[in-house]
Amino acid sequence: MSVLDGDARDRRRLDTNPGETEDAERVQLALAAGAIIGTWFWDLPSDRFTIDEQFAQAFGIDPSRGRQGLSLQQVIETVHPEDKPGLIVAIEDVIARGGAFAHQYRVRRMDGRYYWIEANGRVDRAPDGTPLRFPGVLLDIEGRRALEAERDRATALLRSFIEAVPGVVYAKDRDGRILMANRGTTELIGKAPDAYLGRNEFEYFDDQAMAARLRATDQGVMERGEREETEEEIRRPDGTPSVWLSTKAPLRDEMGAVVGLVSTALDITERKAVERQNQALNELLETRMADAIAERERAEDALRQSHKMEAVGQLTGGLAHDFNNLLAGITGSLEMLQTRVAQGRLNDLERYITGAQGAAKRAAALTHRLLAFSRRQTLDPKPTDVNRLVSDMEELIRRTVGPHIRVATEAQADLWPTFVDSNQLENALLNLCINARDAMPDGGQITIETDNCHMDERAARERDLEPGEYVSLCVSDTGTGMTADVIERAFDPFFTTKPIGVGTGLGLSMIYGFARQSGGQVRIDSVPGQGTRVCIHLPRHDADTAQPEANVQLEATGRAEAGTTVLVIDDEPIVRMLVVDVLEDLGYTTIEAGDGPQGMKVIASDARIDLLITDVGLPNGMNGRQVADAARALRPQLKVLFVTGYAESAVLSHGHLEPGMQVVTKPFDIAVLTNRIERMIADS
Repeated sequence: MSVLDGDARDRRRLDTNPGETEDAERVQLALAAGAIIGTWFWDLPSDRFTIDEQFAQAFGIDPSRGRQGLSLQQVIETVHPEDKPGLIVAIEDVIARGGAFAHQYRVRRMDGRYYWIEANGRVDRAPDGTPLRFPGVLLDIEGRRALEAERDRATALLRSFIEAVPGVVYAKDRDGRILMANRGTTELIGKAPDAYLGRNEFEYFDDQAMAARLRATDQGVMERGEREETEEEIRRPDGTPSVWLSTKAPLRDEMGAVVGLVSTALDITERKAVERQNQALNELLETRMADAIAERERAEDALRQSHKMEAVGQLTGGLAHDFNNLLAGITGSLEMLQTRVAQGRLNDLERYITGAQGAAKRAAALTHRLLAFSRRQTLDPKPTDVNRLVSDMEELIRRTVGPHIRVATEAQADLWPTFVDSNQLENALLNLCINARDAMPDGGQITIETDNCHMDERAARERDLEPGEYVSLCVSDTGTGMTADVIERAFDPFFTTKPIGVGTGLGLSMIYGFARQSGGQVRIDSVPGQGTRVCIHLPRHDADTAQPEANVQLEATGRAEAGTTVLVIDDEPIVRMLVVDVLEDLGYTTIEAGDGPQGMKVIASDARIDLLITDVGLPNGMNGRQVADAARALRPQLKVLFVTGYAESAVLSHGHLEPGMQVVTKPFDIAVLTNRIERMIADS
């Protein structure tokens, strides 16, 4: 008969409280349990089912009723409907056989939710086998079931992941016994994983030498405790060779100790075959690409040559245009002079002379700008205070740009000095201000700024400079601005956006060449319609700035001290003739030489020489600087005046001339040459 059969059994109660024996047994069971939620005692002969207060509170039962005795049906009613049949069968089974009882099921507690519990108890029997009592304890296993479910899900997920991994995945203990493996091991071993779990994988290798090699690799990984990746050549179960990319790592326990090894292996046989094919293909491609690269380089060389010739064509075209205009003025004036002299009409000569001289001076200025762009102009650098230079030029700039343009200056206090040709820097500043004025036909503002700049490697690289400290001189305007394509070509010689006949297109190119020759750089920033900012960056100089030289003008006396001798060396006969004529008009004795070796013969002789005037670019093995150095070795106090069309910085020691040496550039004014000669001889 079922434990729940009959109304009489449901109505049976015991009016007395459980005795001391029942309480002791209940306490003993509770102490043996973990997270208990109550205890029960079921006296089977009397069918008295009592519960403790904790049991009653858990299921919302009046504790006094629990102590008096309940109907088992009342307790079982809280069991989940799906678990109730199994619980009833388990209770009937343990009553029938006696002994221990343990069963897990879900019950509805006071909050109305179902929780997992575990009922643990025992059924004691009389000697004749009659069941006497059934005490027990209820344990809350909700958390344990949740952990078990999570563990089961994680285990299933891990198993799915391992099975999804291509190739072989397995783990084994320190003795080589397989602990876990995926189905991919079948391809490597030839048997399903279940066939060799708990056994050594090397039992399945016919090639014992290969097995010994792999076993040594495994032992090395476990001993070192480090991950290792190798390519291993093995034979499949069918005897075919294969290549596997194997990654092995130590397997550690919770304390970090190495307890085995985990490994993955991927069959890369096909990939290795493809790599060999690709290597052969690459070798073929490299041969063909070498030919293609050579052909491309030839095409690029031709393109660069084309661009170079285009640039040369633009440069020579601009030169031809400007020099043709200037030569027309010079040759035309000379022809008219010749005609008027032949006619005896001497009254009109002055204007032709003036015209020829003006055209010649403009030609000299054009050449000077070209030399500046090419960084071949003769510079006379000195330590310079740029703030003082700007202050000295401010009034000139205001008069030049006109009253409709406001001029503002923002000078950096404690501005560093720079080593530069101050005259060329003045010309550059004036040129930038004139350009700014032309960009503001309706008026605006020019701002001249100075600043100290420290350029790190990134900033210097952006400006094509060496990292270091620089002094900047910037001119900003509020004019029409420049587009990106105009900025890109702004430094090209003869490029100009001004109307024909207005400007030569050499101003910015001259400034660029001057800045680069001085060790600096020029940068343009502009936005169309918002204005332009041009900055000249010049290297900082640590020495003190030079004081302005007194403007001493010596008038030519027309008579030199008797015997004063000047050696003139120049390979250009016309230039040599002009210099000699100037010297003889001043009353000096002159000696001429056409090149360095000829000049050295005179220098090595006993002839008196008070001043050496030499061209820098001389033929036949000795340039003017070499002649001067050799002359100084023989005559240490000899004054030297270099006359040159351009100054190679290496020849003139980057502008650092020794005391008693000076430079005059071609073409020169006769008055400038005369003044320089008399000053140098007077100093001696």
